[in-house]
Amino acid sequence: MKLLKKAAAGAATAGILAGGMLFTAAQPASAAVSCNWVVKYDGAWLPGYVSGSTVTRECQLAQGNDNEGVRQLQTTLKKCYGRSLDEDGVFGSLTKSALIYAQQKAFPNDSSQWDGIYGPNTRKGILHEATTSGCKRVN
Repeated sequence: MKLLKKAAAGAATAGILAGGMLFTAAQPASAAVSCNWVVKYDGAWLPGYVSGSTVTRECQLAQGNDNEGVRQLQTTLKKCYGRSLDEDGVFGSLTKSALIYAQQKAFPNDSSQWDGIYGPNTRKGILHEATTSGCKRVN
């Protein structure tokens, strides 16, 4: 399973899997937390936030982030949008440009969405790497 391949030491995995199934907790009460991991949701791999028993897809990524959530976003941008990126987990200028490209495809008539920041609107608008094959849109 891809999530386990991405787990560094299993410490973060402990709060993610319950009986072999992925679970998601409610969105944290705080404003946009930084995505730091990969979560499985509705048949797709998404950047997510994991801390203890809190697991959510409601998180944000922007230039300067460096983690597994960024690596998943890069994988998605390569597979679903044909962008040429290293999947190194570092959100730099190339990742930002690739994300803006995806945002332009997802929101062709709303340039206010072309900010190069991955958050809830972008998550809902862009395609994501499917858990089986291909790409899909998720809520």
